[in-house]
Amino acid sequence: MKAIKAGVLNETVKVLSRKKYQVFLLLTCLLSIAICSLGGFKIGFIGLSSINTPLTVLSLATEFILPLMIAMAAADLFTAEQENGSIKATITRPVSRISILTSKMLAIVLYTILVLLICLVISLVYSIVFNGIGVSNIAEVLLAYAVSIVPMLPITLFAVTVSQLCKNSSSTVMLFVFGYIVLAVASIVLPNISPMLFTSYTGWYKLFIGATMPIAYILNVLALLVAYTLIFFAISSWAFEKKEY
Repeated sequence: MKAIKAGVLNETVKVLSRKKYQVFLLLTCLLSIAICSLGGFKIGFIGLSSINTPLTVLSLATEFILPLMIAMAAADLFTAEQENGSIKATITRPVSRISILTSKMLAIVLYTILVLLICLVISLVYSIVFNGIGVSNIAEVLLAYAVSIVPMLPITLFAVTVSQLCKNSSSTVMLFVFGYIVLAVASIVLPNISPMLFTSYTGWYKLFIGATMPIAYILNVLALLVAYTLIFFAISSWAFEKKEY
């Protein structure tokens, strides 16, 4: 456990120290502000309210921004380190490969949470200041952002799995994006299989909003997402263990 904690800290610092991820955080701030400002300017036209402004930001983040960021992080922490040879120094340490993989994966998850926090703070502050959002609405927004990390877990492990199949970081991102688009298109063209695809639940926070929650359906979706997460973790860990660097 200590090895994983130290590894997570090291990998998180590694991500945050890179300029492109700092720029990504800045762009996330600016994009969140732009969406909120557009909502305030067009409120009478497109009907944005005090609660759906933060949720609009969340929807954009979970469906587009975060999957792309996750793919980039997986490419940098796995494939890029394989390219430049720095992964050799990591795997020669007295730490199991499963601990190394887990540390890198959790670092991506922590960065994902950071992006969500930025979107939450900016959109919520804007709504409170300019729209007078109510206490009950604030609670719904907080819950929506909190549960949104769950569908990001199988996406993260999917990206990590893809990184084990590629030899350079650009192909990792491209293959992930291609796979993500194929799954998204398949859920539209073949609606019967949509409930079985993990990419169909990036907006599952909507299940937690409203007077009543479909508890049985939420538990079914949760079980599906956990299953995908465990499957991708098993595949990626097996590939990482067998890989020669």
